[in-house]
Amino acid sequence: MVNALISVSDKTGLEKFLKELKELGELNIIATSSTYTYIKEIGIDCNKVEDLTQFPEILGGRVKTLHPKVFAGILYRDKEEDGKVLKDIGVKPLDLVVVNLYPFEKKLQEGLPPEKMVEQIDIGGPSLIRAAAKNHKYLAIACQPEQYDSIIASMKANQGKITDELRKELCFAAFTRTAEYDRQISNYFAKQQALVKAASAKAGEACSQAEALPPSVTLNLSQFQSLRYGENPHQAAVWYSDSRCGKTEESFPPFLQLQGKEMSSNNITDTYCLVRILRDAGNPAACIIKHNNPCGVAIGKTLDEAFEKAYSTDPVSAFGGIYGFTAKLTEDLARKIVEGFVEIVAAPDFEEGALKVLSSKKNIRVLKFKQNVLSPQAHDAWTAKYLQDFGWIIEKDTEPPVTGEKFQKVSGTGCDELLGDAQFAWSVVKHLTSNAIFIAKDGKSLGFGIGQTSRIASVKIALEQAGDSARGAVLASDAFFPATDNIDACKEAGIKLIVQPGGSIKDKEVIEACEKAGITMLFTGQRCFKH
Repeated sequence: MVNALISVSDKTGLEKFLKELKELGELNIIATSSTYTYIKEIGIDCNKVEDLTQFPEILGGRVKTLHPKVFAGILYRDKEEDGKVLKDIGVKPLDLVVVNLYPFEKKLQEGLPPEKMVEQIDIGGPSLIRAAAKNHKYLAIACQPEQYDSIIASMKANQGKITDELRKELCFAAFTRTAEYDRQISNYFAKQQALVKAASAKAGEACSQAEALPPSVTLNLSQFQSLRYGENPHQAAVWYSDSRCGKTEESFPPFLQLQGKEMSSNNITDTYCLVRILRDAGNPAACIIKHNNPCGVAIGKTLDEAFEKAYSTDPVSAFGGIYGFTAKLTEDLARKIVEGFVEIVAAPDFEEGALKVLSSKKNIRVLKFKQNVLSPQAHDAWTAKYLQDFGWIIEKDTEPPVTGEKFQKVSGTGCDELLGDAQFAWSVVKHLTSNAIFIAKDGKSLGFGIGQTSRIASVKIALEQAGDSARGAVLASDAFFPATDNIDACKEAGIKLIVQPGGSIKDKEVIEACEKAGITMLFTGQRCFKH
């Protein structure tokens, strides 16, 4: 006989699981109210928890399983004294505990007010899960529907018993689940506290760190996939997900791999860089990434046009690159792509003919973005940097990204025809490694100045790459120009418009230099360093 306690909010797969358990032998179930009703409705005999405890559910269901008789059945050990206690109180030891929790995480997405979110915090459930996990030597704990099949398989293979190995695996999963659940609740209240502080701040006062970020952050990462190695062959690597990524195949990973070799650590980080640029660039857009920076990015009237523009920026660097698109990839475009060496081709959709063409190059990794991956992301997300013995730095945007309509003209006149390129250039430069300079014209990348230790060096590199095409083009800088030497170089190259954050003590001199050079300058008011 299997003695089981069942209390679940998510009843997915429960009917199939219980019917399979019954086929394996006698089954004795005690369940909480809603679970009891469900089990009876599917035609399986069941007892209520209060039949065991002789105590009703109270406080609107807030208290139902928190009772010594319930926990005695869970925490029983195969000892004479424990057996005597259970006999005296009329309790049978449990073999199986099936509990999943109130859907706190799901309710978070509904934006419920705090008084309703409090009611979504499970108290008895985590206690039952932790108790059963602690006593995994003697019973099994199932806290997620996807665990049911492995339990049935183990019992079928072992004369109705669940193996020690599986009970240990279920124990680990149980403690992982309760830790994650507690983290979600803790982070929720930390955010509520931050909102209260922000609301009470004086009007116009800058948001402090305490208001922007919670006082503590707990990371709970789950292994998703082992990787061949990290950035280099001597480094081990594993791809993890967390609750922000989602836990279903529909939500993580953010793409389907349709063909090609296994994704590497570098492939994943490069694809993330690709997606960030495509989200901001416009549509249709094409981008080619090499070593976590773009070597070509463009928008066009068609995807083919965008690709031709992006590729022609730097065909040499495009060799072995990561190619990404914002629209369905056509067969004709696929034929152009496979003419060279490509690591990854990523898009939201593919024509059948395009997939057939790409399949001729079996090593190319073909990635289909899942729904909404290329949609703009909420600006209030946070990022974390691990600095080993220097700890962690967590950053969060406290204001939305600046868009073109917020740009301030500080020099020059006219140039309305370049405002679209100014917005495009700004949407790209913020994703380049600092000091960053980006030159564009007609929705096409012309030159990149990336990762130099001086801004003038980045300017010169970008202008040299752009060559004569820089005449009449837009130049974007991720931070202010600290000197007029940058303006002198732009004037000589024929740059017509500069977009930069402003904020230097030499802004006045830089603006005057632009006026003399006949260059229109726009201030964004927002710096976008990326180290």
